[in-house]
Amino acid sequence: LAREHGTPVIHVVHHGKAGGAFDPAGPYAAIIEGLTPVDGEQTMAKGLPNSFAGTDLAARLSALGRKELIVAGFQTHMCISATVRSALDHGYRVTLVAAACATRDLPDPLGGDPLSAAELHRVTLAALNDRFATVVCDAKAWQ
Repeated sequence: LAREHGTPVIHVVHHGKAGGAFDPAGPYAAIIEGLTPVDGEQTMAKGLPNSFAGTDLAARLSALGRKELIVAGFQTHMCISATVRSALDHGYRVTLVAAACATRDLPDPLGGDPLSAAELHRVTLAALNDRFATVVCDAKAWQ
């Protein structure tokens, strides 16, 4: 939908250490099929959960002259949360697309049952919607 409307798209990939979970040459650092950049779309690598930390994302966005971001990605509780929270600090208004984000199950650090990906996703969206973003279900919000 962004492409159809000429909205700039920036793809952010997480590059970790060689041999690690996000090894730049490994499968988890690749852009998934169907979301690969097209001509004119920017791609940038990050090494921390927050896409603004240690990158030139703020400068790229400033060059575009946009103050509103639409965010999607993986993992809701980690990189999405860190980036959306930082976006507020950088003066951006964020719309977060729930159906375009996902996370994974996590163990309960207090010894309870593991937190399911669906539960963690929903709780993180609620927390972000409380102050840091407007959460929408899917792209129908713009149709």
